[in-house]
Amino acid sequence: MRRGLLAAAVLATLVVGVTRTGATSTRRLTPFSGTGSWVSLYDTHALRHPRQVVATLREHHIHTLFLETSNDRQHRDVVHPVAIARLLDAAHAAHIAVVGWYLPSFTHPGREEQRALVGARFRSPSGNGFSAFALDIESTAIRSLRVRSARAVEVTHAVRAALPSRMALGAITIDPDGGRYWNGYPFSELARYVNVFLPMEYFTYRTYGVQRVAAYSAANVRLVRKLADDSAFPVAPIGGNVLAAHLPSLRAFLHATAASDTTGVSLWEYGGMSPAKWSLLG
Repeated sequence: MRRGLLAAAVLATLVVGVTRTGATSTRRLTPFSGTGSWVSLYDTHALRHPRQVVATLREHHIHTLFLETSNDRQHRDVVHPVAIARLLDAAHAAHIAVVGWYLPSFTHPGREEQRALVGARFRSPSGNGFSAFALDIESTAIRSLRVRSARAVEVTHAVRAALPSRMALGAITIDPDGGRYWNGYPFSELARYVNVFLPMEYFTYRTYGVQRVAAYSAANVRLVRKLADDSAFPVAPIGGNVLAAHLPSLRAFLHATAASDTTGVSLWEYGGMSPAKWSLLG
């Protein structure tokens, strides 16, 4: 009887532990949920008009703004600090989440880690910071696939270890159903250190037609989870290039994404959106 009571107590503890972990994970993934739009550091119009950007997102009920802090070709850790600060303040006031992102080359891991962390820790003078952060893992600067994959995991691990546990980290990845330039992409290794995968499902470069776009989109979500060795791993696809996307194909992408039980969905990128596309995404 004592053994039975002890086993029951242990089981209850485990159940409580799992429940709490699940709740925490869900909370951490909130910035990656719902719908999102992307602003790169090259979108000078958006960077010069932060209030207009946030007003547009709010009007169409967009949940998240993805905002680039820097990349491997830049000489600054945060390229447009004033513009980013203004976007953070405006988004915070409008209750819109902001996810920062950085594109490393993996040629100098220590420097890449530091630059990513400076971006992730950036705050406006008013004290507003990023809701979460993501690493854009797509650079082919290192030709050896083995070394490139190892460096990607190394940098991601270091960034994850240095960030607060409450801050979710995402990995912006290749589209495994279409991206052929990185065989052996380290999904399973990266899954140990990131909370969500954001595959770049740029269907306008891969296929055409409603049925093909839907099949391509669904296949990418399945493959990401299969390669991550986790059938329930959080995935938030990025669709695009929205500037070249026709409305029927865009609708097919969004429907296929929703049917795949994804965490969220976003479109690349803000500057290519039209009123009709905003309405469809919203």
